Amino acid sequence: MSIKKLRLHGSVSSRGEASDHITLPGDAVVIERGRPRWLLLACPCGCGEKLPINLDPRAGPAWRIYRRQRSGVSLFPSVWRESGCKSHFVIWRNKIFLFGIGDANMDDPLQDAEMDALRRAVYERLSERNIVSYTSIAESLDAVPWDVLNICRQLVRSGLAREGKDKQRGSFGRASTT
Repeated sequence: MSIKKLRLHGSVSSRGEASDHITLPGDAVVIERGRPRWLLLACPCGCGEKLPINLDPRAGPAWRIYRRQRSGVSLFPSVWRESGCKSHFVIWRNKIFLFGIGDANMDDPLQDAEMDALRRAVYERLSERNIVSYTSIAESLDAVPWDVLNICRQLVRSGLAREGKDKQRGSFGRASTT
C-alpha cells in the first residue's frame, strides 16, 4: 500500500470550476450546490484521470464525506475503480491509502483527547454476547468509520475485544471475561 496526501482545494458549484483546481494525483474539490454533490479527485495512482465520486444518495449509490476540523477529510467506503487503472484506495484523515503498492498499513495510533473519548464510546458499544459491525458503531456515534475500525482493531490487539471470523469480519464484541 502506498500513502499519498489528499489536497482538498475547497468547494465549487460546478464541475467546470472544479476541473481547474485538479492537476496532481490526490488533488480534490467538492462540488456543492446546497449540499455536497460530488468529490472530483485526480486519481491517486497517477494515471491522469479525474474521478467524480458521488456524495449525494439521491443520485444513486453514494460515498459519505467527513470533514473534521482536527483530523481533516475522510471518505467512506473505499473507492475501487472497476475500469481504467482499477485502483483501490481509502481516503482517511487527509491521506490516501492506495492498495496494492508497497507495504504500509492503515493503522494509526490516534493519540489525543478526542480519540480517547471515541475509544471509550466505541468500547461501551461492544457487547460480550453479540458482535456488531464497525459501520453500525460509527453510525451510532456519528464518527468516521475508518477511525472506529482502527479503534476496534486496537482493542482486539490489546485483548479487550474480539473480531468475528469469515463473513463476520469487521464486526466486534467485547472479549470474554471468563
